[in-house]
Amino acid sequence: MSDFADVNYGVEAGVARLAVNRPDKLNAYRDRTADELRAALARAEADPSVKAVLLTGEGRAFGAGYDLSTIDPNATPALDDVLQIHFNPLVEAMRRSRLPIVAAVNGPCAGAAVGIALAADIVLAGRSTYFYEPFVGIALVPDAGNTLFLSRMLGRVRASGMMLLGDRIDAARALDWGLLWEVVDDERLQPRASEICAKLAGLDGDAVAATKRLIANAADFGAAEQLALERDLQGEAGRTPAMKQRIAAFFARQKS
Repeated sequence: MSDFADVNYGVEAGVARLAVNRPDKLNAYRDRTADELRAALARAEADPSVKAVLLTGEGRAFGAGYDLSTIDPNATPALDDVLQIHFNPLVEAMRRSRLPIVAAVNGPCAGAAVGIALAADIVLAGRSTYFYEPFVGIALVPDAGNTLFLSRMLGRVRASGMMLLGDRIDAARALDWGLLWEVVDDERLQPRASEICAKLAGLDGDAVAATKRLIANAADFGAAEQLALERDLQGEAGRTPAMKQRIAAFFARQKS
């Protein structure tokens, strides 16, 4: 039973299910969402019965990125602090966790949610899923590990196109590009994720944790430095007049 506001948490048969629960916002992340996901992961890690984690979103979206409605359009947001305090610690905790994390990406996955999904160990998606990097379009820079994961998983050319142009990348292309382990029919996504988690939960926990550590050491070299650079450059972007204009235009579109 969950006692979080933004995250549903439950444990069954050795698998902890963490589901962002803001479906009315398409599971857009606010600061509290990131904090609660990290707290839920810590709870799972402290529970010796938990052997694997399933990360997903309730409703029809995995996550619509950062909830821009939490930004005061009349103030200068300290986005570097947002990353330093809330989002970077979540990404780092996922990569350090002893537990294998399976991300079941359902529907839209945008902005920060992309980085959080890719911080998981195994990522699968429903056929209707798409990935979207809106940052540059609103005068910001990719964060939450996006520049780290996308650049290393896709290579410079594809990562550049995805992050600079902001085109939607559908599940089939994401699979072809190597962002995903599997794509399944939407109605099979949660059952298939549960099957994978059950298999992981049946493996030796020490071997899984050690393998995760080896993979992270090989794949995430310099991750802390990259997350810090994302933080610093996002802080600078968040203080520019262009960003305020783009955010104001975003709110205007939402009202129209």
